[in-house]
Amino acid sequence: MGKENMVAANPKGKKVPLKTMISWPTLTISTSVSAALLGYATYYATDMLGLSAMTVGMLFMLSKIFDGVTDIVAGYFIDKAHFKMGKGRPWQLAIIGYWVSIVLMYSAPQMGVTASYVWLFVTYSMINSVFMTLLNCSDPVYLSNSLDDSQQSVSVLAVTGFVSLIFTMAASMILPQLVKTMGATREGWIKMSLVLAVPFTLLSLVRILVIKEKKHAETAVQQMSLKDMLKLLFSNKYILIFALIILISNIGSNSYATAQTYYYTWILGDIGLGSIMSLSMLPIIIVVMIMPVLSKKFGFLRVIRVTTLIGMVGYLIRLVSYKNVALLFFSNVISMMGFYTMFAFAATFVIDCIDYGEWKNGTRSEGTISCAQSVMAKIGTAVGAGLIGVLMGISGYDGNAAAQTGSANIMIILLYSVIPAAICLVQYILLKMYDIDKYLPQIRADLDAKHAKDEA
Repeated sequence: MGKENMVAANPKGKKVPLKTMISWPTLTISTSVSAALLGYATYYATDMLGLSAMTVGMLFMLSKIFDGVTDIVAGYFIDKAHFKMGKGRPWQLAIIGYWVSIVLMYSAPQMGVTASYVWLFVTYSMINSVFMTLLNCSDPVYLSNSLDDSQQSVSVLAVTGFVSLIFTMAASMILPQLVKTMGATREGWIKMSLVLAVPFTLLSLVRILVIKEKKHAETAVQQMSLKDMLKLLFSNKYILIFALIILISNIGSNSYATAQTYYYTWILGDIGLGSIMSLSMLPIIIVVMIMPVLSKKFGFLRVIRVTTLIGMVGYLIRLVSYKNVALLFFSNVISMMGFYTMFAFAATFVIDCIDYGEWKNGTRSEGTISCAQSVMAKIGTAVGAGLIGVLMGISGYDGNAAAQTGSANIMIILLYSVIPAAICLVQYILLKMYDIDKYLPQIRADLDAKHAKDEA
C-alpha cells in the first residue's frame, strides 16, 4: 500500500498545463543562481573584507535567531491574508528585495571593522530573514494551489529541478572564473552581483505573471489565532520530521558548498578548478529529470533514501586520494545525489504534509506548515555557513596568510568529505522515520471526497 501513492502520473488523467511546466522553473532558476553567488559570502567576508572567519560564522548563525521569528510571522500572514492574486502568489514578489539585498551585501564600502560586521549582518539578515522567508513559505502554497492534483507536483518539480540545476551548473562554472579575475577588488564584486541580479530578477517575474492560483481559493481565509496555527503545526508529526530532514540537509549542503572554495584554493591550489568540478552536476540533472519514472516504479521515498546513501559514499570516496582531481570529479558525481534530490522535491514533501494536516485536523493550514520547513532550511543554511567559520577559526585558518597551517588544511578536508557524509547518514535515518506514504492513498481519497462535497 506504500508504493502506488507516490507516482508522478496523475491517476485522474489530468496533465499539467504546458505554461506551468515552462513558467514555474523561472523563479527557482533565479534563486539557484543566487545560492551559488551566496556560497561566496564567507569567502568574501574573510578574504575581501578581512574579517575573522569565526566572527563571521557566529554572525551568520546569530542572524537565524531573528530568522526563526520572521518565518513564524510569514506563515501566520500567508494563512491569514487574502489577495485577489491568490494566497501564495503575491508574496513571491519578495524576489525583488532579495536580489537588491544581495547586491548590497557585495557592495560593502570601505569602513571600519565593526561597521563591516554590521553591514554584513544587516544585509545577510535581509536576504534570508525577510525576503527568502517570504519566498520559502509561499512557494509550496503557491504550487499546491495552482495544480489540479497534488501528485502533479513531482512532474513539475522534476522539470524545475532539471532546469534549475542546469543554471546552477552554469553559475558554478562561471563564478569561479569571475572570482578569479574580478574578485580581487570590491568593485569587481559589485559588478558580479549586478550582472546576475538584473536579468534573474526579471526572469523571476515570469512565473508570477503567468501562473494563477485556483485550488482552494474559496477557502483561503481561515480565521485562526496564532496559537491555533502553532497547535496545528505541532500536531503534524510529518512536517516536524521533514523540518528536521531539511535542517540536516541544509547544514550538510551549505557547509560543503562553502568548503569547496577553500578546498580548491588551499588544498588543490587553484580556485578556478571549481568550473571543471561543476560539470559533475550533469548526472544529478538526469536523476532529477527521471524522478517521475523512478517514483512510479520504486516509490518516491525509497528513491530519495537510496540517493541519500549514494551521496554518503560519494563524500567518503574523497579520502582515498584527496588531491586526485579525477577521483574528486567522480566523487562529486555521486555525492551530489545526497542533498540535491532532496532539495529538488522538497515542495512535494511539504504538499503531502499539508494534505496530511488537513486530513487529520480538518483545517488546511498551508502557510504555517510551509514555514516550518522554511525555518529549518534557513537555520541549516546559516549553521552550515557558520559551522565553516567556527571550525576553521578553531583550526587556525587565516584568510590573509600566504599559506595555511596543517590543522587548517585538515579541517578543510574534513569539511569536504567526512562531515557531509555523516550528515547524509543522519538524513537517511530521519527519512526512514518519515513513513507518510503508508497513509497517502487514503488521505487523497478522503480529501477529494471532502473537496467535491464543499464545491457541490
